[in-house]
Amino acid sequence: MNVKALLEDGAGGEYLSHLFSIERYAWMALSYDMALAVDMDGCILEANAAWARASGHWPETLRGQYLLEYMDFDDRERVLAKFQSLNTSDASTTTFDFRFRCADEDFKRFNWNVLFSPDSEIFYCIVKDLSDVHDLRHAAYHDTLTGLPNRLFLTDALPRLIEAAAEHDHILALMFLDLDGFKQVNDTLGHQAGDVLLQTVAERLRQCISRPENCVRLGGDEFVLLETWPCDCHGAVRLAESVIAAVNQPVLIDDKEAHVGVSIGIALAPQDAEEPAPLMELADQAMYRAKRGGKNRFVFATESMEVCAVPGLESLEAKA
Repeated sequence: MNVKALLEDGAGGEYLSHLFSIERYAWMALSYDMALAVDMDGCILEANAAWARASGHWPETLRGQYLLEYMDFDDRERVLAKFQSLNTSDASTTTFDFRFRCADEDFKRFNWNVLFSPDSEIFYCIVKDLSDVHDLRHAAYHDTLTGLPNRLFLTDALPRLIEAAAEHDHILALMFLDLDGFKQVNDTLGHQAGDVLLQTVAERLRQCISRPENCVRLGGDEFVLLETWPCDCHGAVRLAESVIAAVNQPVLIDDKEAHVGVSIGIALAPQDAEEPAPLMELADQAMYRAKRGGKNRFVFATESMEVCAVPGLESLEAKA
């Protein structure tokens, strides 16, 4: 919803308020998880029925209350800093957890995925009850939106994968991916469309690799792929080509086609680096070279390797 454009067209405050109300209701009604809308002052504007099941608080008892009142005292400073970070940085989403006071006065640890809408100046929150998660390790190591392994998983897994590749005289390719044109989809179709796009891309990436658990979402529109071959660097070329082709396929969102590309930086272990941090850094730098070189292509970290774009995608690169 473009508030600035509506105001320029003469929309009044009552009309905008009505639109925000409809937007919040539709979003919450579709959520199985707990959902909450919070204003800039921390006042709860809306809550869905899932809160009664998880916390004992009915939506009407939460409306008009301040979220701070339900936070465990020791968590408040950290959580408020997280909310504030969405106002002062380029990030539009953040994830954290804290102890929430339920209707029976007991505290439960809830995981919060928060999106800030600068147009409406509202924090949209999707909340999960971690006390109901049987496998807390799985919850900690996986991204809520896409279900992919997350940055914490990568931190633990990458040293083992590098060591195994060296031990078996194999090549481990670490591919750093950044979507081209994702911000445009968010700006034109909205954050919910962006979430659908990320989920679709995540599934396509998962289908491209031999081990689905080696497809990682770092955050935002950044992903990492890990693949090992027995001394065959050409496997990385074939994988990168298949990834670009898969991501370039249009995504249908609310009867509209969304198009994105993907820039890929590739670093190989143990040739380029034998430790996780430098390997990640090299792949990240190569990805930015792919961006500067025209986007929707892949670049190897080693300068002597070729810089490649998939033929026939010039029109999509121009859009990105």
